[in-house]
Amino acid sequence: MTEHDFYETKELLEKELDELREKYGYDRMPKLEIKRDGSDITISFEISANVDKARLINIFTTNIGDMKVSPFKENELLLFYGNNYGLKNMISFNQYLDGTRHYVSIHKRDKNFSNAEINAILEAYVEGNSITEGKQGTLERLLNYGVTVYDSKEKLGWDYIAGYDDVKAEIRDTVILPLKHPEVYDDIVKGTRMKFESIRPKAVLFEGPPGTGKTTTAKIIASETEIPLVYVPIESIMTKWYGESERNLAGIFDTANEFDNAILFLDEIDSLATSRDDGIHEATRRVLSVLLRKIDGIESSEQNVIVIGSTNRKQDLDPALLSRFDVSIYFRLPNLEERAKIFGNYAKHLRDEDRLILAEKSENFSGRNIKDLCEYCERSWASKRLRNEVDQELPTLDEYIRALERRKSSFEGF
Repeated sequence: MTEHDFYETKELLEKELDELREKYGYDRMPKLEIKRDGSDITISFEISANVDKARLINIFTTNIGDMKVSPFKENELLLFYGNNYGLKNMISFNQYLDGTRHYVSIHKRDKNFSNAEINAILEAYVEGNSITEGKQGTLERLLNYGVTVYDSKEKLGWDYIAGYDDVKAEIRDTVILPLKHPEVYDDIVKGTRMKFESIRPKAVLFEGPPGTGKTTTAKIIASETEIPLVYVPIESIMTKWYGESERNLAGIFDTANEFDNAILFLDEIDSLATSRDDGIHEATRRVLSVLLRKIDGIESSEQNVIVIGSTNRKQDLDPALLSRFDVSIYFRLPNLEERAKIFGNYAKHLRDEDRLILAEKSENFSGRNIKDLCEYCERSWASKRLRNEVDQELPTLDEYIRALERRKSSFEGF
């Protein structure tokens, strides 16, 4: 792992601070000092008094590794990590006597700073001073991770998904109603439990074959509840650099939690959390550890994120992760009637009996398969019109059947 001496560390930090000052203004940038005393190096900076120290501690542990947290006295908190010649490195949080600011110091004993430590310091500096405060800053940071944030005000209704009435009803009861009326659920628990603990789901698993509407359903939930949907593809998390994948995942969770409420949609979650019994790679093991810790954190505190995981390989998920999901909803392949309704979304000009014929011939097709088929047919028909091979404006039933037979072998399940 790359390490930097005092002068290199100072140069790297000053370069990053200059970029932050240029972007956010000098007035929002408290001073960051780096000093050397013999072989010891100390880096210190101020942070806001109302910052959540647990989030700062999480930044250091995610980047650097496990730490021992020790309250030293009333207004001081200490973190110890590493062990070099019996001397541990120390991070201290001190509150000023007037309570207006806190002071963070990182003391390094007889060792140079690693990239991970420098990254942790910069992240804590930014987080501790709310440099990208507000919704727009949160959006910018999420987008920097490579995720997509869907605007919940862009209305998308249940009619966008044909059929699946049983699945829709289950989602309304177990996910949407708790999000829209949390006080009802909390009031019941307050009247029934000796100790309050929320019964509102914080982690939901969508399982089922590809193309059955799992992602679309997450968007509909966001639209109905008017809560931002943070869509997290696997490639936005996994990298080849040591420690960066788990930092990405932790950063996405922490940043999403800055919204009043947010839905975090982890697509293909099985790629992140394969069973540890299968001899998984160490990097994947570390990512799984962060994922478990983050979901546990959601369940045990007043966090604002609900997690929806999507998979078509539930059997590959780690048992510890499966136990974290409050609700598991299965998205099956559409039946005959549902396939006919889906064809109605993409071939509305055909007669009901024609769409039923197509539904009969498309057994084991998913909704995405049907959409792909119709798009293929429409493109083919447009080409024929341009070549003056057909007179009708829209594709015929026979054209859909021919397209179905040509494309059938390329769809999953065939």
